Amino acid sequence: MRTGKNPAKTGIPAYAPRQLGVALLVYIPSQEGYFQQSLEILRYQIDSLYRSTSQEFDLLVFNNGSCPNVVKTLQEWYEEKRITWLVHSQHNLGKAGAWNWILGSVPNEIICYADSDVLFRPGWLEASLRILEAFPQAGMVSAQPNFFDVLDGEGTAHLPLLNDPDYEFGEYLPPAEIIDEYCFGIGADEEQSAAFHRNPIPYIVNRKNNVRAVMGASHMQFITRREIARQVIPLPATRAIYRPETISLDRHMDQAGYLHLSTQENYVFHMGNTITDYLLNELKTLQVSHQPLPRPQSRAVEKRSLHYRAAAALARRPQMHNLFKRLYNFLFRVLYTEG
Repeated sequence: MRTGKNPAKTGIPAYAPRQLGVALLVYIPSQEGYFQQSLEILRYQIDSLYRSTSQEFDLLVFNNGSCPNVVKTLQEWYEEKRITWLVHSQHNLGKAGAWNWILGSVPNEIICYADSDVLFRPGWLEASLRILEAFPQAGMVSAQPNFFDVLDGEGTAHLPLLNDPDYEFGEYLPPAEIIDEYCFGIGADEEQSAAFHRNPIPYIVNRKNNVRAVMGASHMQFITRREIARQVIPLPATRAIYRPETISLDRHMDQAGYLHLSTQENYVFHMGNTITDYLLNELKTLQVSHQPLPRPQSRAVEKRSLHYRAAAALARRPQMHNLFKRLYNFLFRVLYTEG
């Protein structure tokens, strides 16, 4: 039985989403090992967003099966109104599966997606929007130069523009410091870094407005328009991170005729899973506090025992290193795979 009238029916206005919605995908299944500093890094990311974004935005955090302490912290940030929408999944839906939720539900006109380890710098939004607005064919725009063609030369969206006099194509080699930072962020080895320093990357110029963009975009961070996001989903989603599934985003975008573009400068920085001196200097520049969050009681032994030192020595041998990695990956699946 219903008594009285629902007050919401008296004309209470619904929330009007802002033009920009930022969506972060968070997967921190534990606070040990690989993920030990991940929650701290997520806090840096959110702080940098608020310090570096020139207009108000809505923030969606999609929790993709994180551990209870991370859930608790996210809930605290939500209650502090730092997070607009907080979505919890008990299961890891995979990156592509989470994209299906995010790209299909964020109501904002402009959607920014980012992994949970991306630091934002001032100017990231202006530079991204400049490219998005200058190229009507732009589907996704990253705020960091793209150095890797995920479509392996099979992209076709740019082909109609090759003979268009309004557009110019070429190649250039970014400044060494931009390449160095990219390599540092992805943990590239010397051989990989040398290749990035040798090989120029492609660009496109819209001659009408004299805006230049790097060809290609990154899954780590990008902006897109809501109407485009709705066109490229659903994506296949059977594994946590599986290249044939994540690349389907790029294929769907390309098949719909939309370009992958990125800025010429580094407006975002890939923090990864480790707090480094380089990162601490960036935080100081952005005036982001790096006071550590309270940590749950760790079961790890702080002192490096004889057993630890012996295992570390073994891990430096190539064959044992590979064996340890296979064992680590096996144990990770055992601990964090459902069913």
